[in-house]
Amino acid sequence: MDREPTIGECVVVTRNTGDHAARVGERYIVCRVDDSDDTVKVIPRGESAVADYWIPWSEIEPVGFGWNYARGHLPEELATLLAACDGIEHLSLSREIKYAIIESLPDWRQRVMEALESIDLENL
Repeated sequence: MDREPTIGECVVVTRNTGDHAARVGERYIVCRVDDSDDTVKVIPRGESAVADYWIPWSEIEPVGFGWNYARGHLPEELATLLAACDGIEHLSLSREIKYAIIESLPDWRQRVMEALESIDLENL
């Protein structure tokens, strides 16, 4: 790793020179960073116990899971739908997509006015 890891970051062990008991390919969560000797103390994923070893930064890499990774591993139709949304939790369509849908309705202004007339705005 060419930068200092951050606490809470998910990392994967890419090699083991014998200074720690972590297995290559295993993923861990960083719980402490020691910049005096460029090592991190980790928690195995899914566990609350802290490992008894420190791993040198040079033997780990950040887990690369982001939008580019997801897009490459999801069905095209799902990736396209997700690209139209904002955020990753409680997905909602992006503002641009919402406006495009509304503008595509030929009578949207009339529909909005009818909806406003049928509800009590003071009690919203």
